[in-house]
Amino acid sequence: TVELGRAECLPLFHAPSKSPRPGAVSVVVWPARDVQHPDAPLPDARELTEVCAWLDRWRLVTTELYVIPPTYRRIAIAVAVKVAPGYGLDAVRDWVETLLRQYLAPLPPYGPDGRGWPLGRRLLGRELEGVTMQVEGLEYIEALRVDVAHTLADGSEQWTAASVIEFEGWQLPTVAAVTVVSADTPLPPPGSGLAPP
Repeated sequence: TVELGRAECLPLFHAPSKSPRPGAVSVVVWPARDVQHPDAPLPDARELTEVCAWLDRWRLVTTELYVIPPTYRRIAIAVAVKVAPGYGLDAVRDWVETLLRQYLAPLPPYGPDGRGWPLGRRLLGRELEGVTMQVEGLEYIEALRVDVAHTLADGSEQWTAASVIEFEGWQLPTVAAVTVVSADTPLPPPGSGLAPP
């Protein structure tokens, strides 16, 4: 038996070509738990096979059915904050990271609406400022930057800053790193100190 944390149906989505096709249906599934990838859970081959076998009993003969894992795009967040008197940067840093990771998480009860980050929903840097400002002990945000990874032909990553990150209808973000520094410290350059995927 398979314990899923979430499943999404993409009607008319032909998973192999990542394009629309009449009669095709793709179902994206997330396991309830993934010890190896807690922030970006991925189903294993057995889970995909079992879900596909169960759905196959109910599909129309003419329907092309694909059961697929989620596709993540790696992002990194760097934020410079002014901590209120009486609060320590370390405690504020931990809370900022926790809240940002929960807001961008793929599984319920997290995400913007409590159902996990929606597939294909764009990400705005300024909405992360609003999330960050919920942290107790934070006086203001000096700067916040969101970086997104682009995979190059040789398999390496190139990181660029973006105020808006667009996702394809089958993609969602995964947080590679959250860097929190004090307001008088410059933000590190995009992608610095990040481990490869």
